[in-house]
Amino acid sequence: MFTVTNEAASLLKAAKTAERAAHDAGIRLRIGSTPKDASYPLKIGFAISDGPRSGDEELEQSGLRIFVEDALVGHLEDRTLDIQEADDGMRLVFR
Repeated sequence: MFTVTNEAASLLKAAKTAERAAHDAGIRLRIGSTPKDASYPLKIGFAISDGPRSGDEELEQSGLRIFVEDALVGHLEDRTLDIQEADDGMRLVFR
């Protein structure tokens, strides 16, 4: 599975707080759109979720609950979720 940097976890926790999500809510990762060609990057969607859906893999890192759609698990193997500064603010990236 993947790891989450402390910075990325802090950003996601701040998003939960801003949305007034329950303390035990987590972040669900899902495939945002299916690429037609393998040369295009996989799009991943993030959403605040009260719990995992059937078939999701659940993990906890840096005090953050994370639910990963089953179809996405293999794509994230040995990756790290981090933040990257951009002109328009911070964004989440997988390395």
